[in-house]
Amino acid sequence: MARTLRAKLLGLFGIGRKPPASVIPKAGRGAGGQRLDFDIGGGDTTSNLRYAIANRLPVSYYYVDKWQEPTTPGARGQREGNPHAMWTDNRTGRTYVHLYVDPRSASATGGLPGWRTFLLNRIQNASVITLGTSFFGKPIRFKIAPGYNPPWYRTVGKPIQLAER
Repeated sequence: MARTLRAKLLGLFGIGRKPPASVIPKAGRGAGGQRLDFDIGGGDTTSNLRYAIANRLPVSYYYVDKWQEPTTPGARGQREGNPHAMWTDNRTGRTYVHLYVDPRSASATGGLPGWRTFLLNRIQNASVITLGTSFFGKPIRFKIAPGYNPPWYRTVGKPIQLAER
């Protein structure tokens, strides 16, 4: 794709495409701002994810991708996202987590935020990102992502935890 003269000139002066915006909300004033809490939901990955979904808090985690060689960059990369649902599939019995991932995350291809489905047993070291409180003392939570459809999870399996609207 050919760049226009305007785009080239703007690039010379450091003006142009901005990095994609994060889907992780900005931290508030209370409780010291943004922090990683490894044991806020109970300590293990499942408990932390359930806590994050119930309280609409983002998470940071590692994911083991079986389709990539372990030496491939990003194969076991750190990912961040907003977990919306955890469910068990009726057909396979596997437990899945639905996350709206951050564009800076290792799994976000193309630099855009979007929905990703992860197997729970491949998620490691999930930690809840606490964001503190707003000026008025209300806890800061992520916004429900576009396309979130809670009734869908009942059609494909048994919901374990769903984010409330």
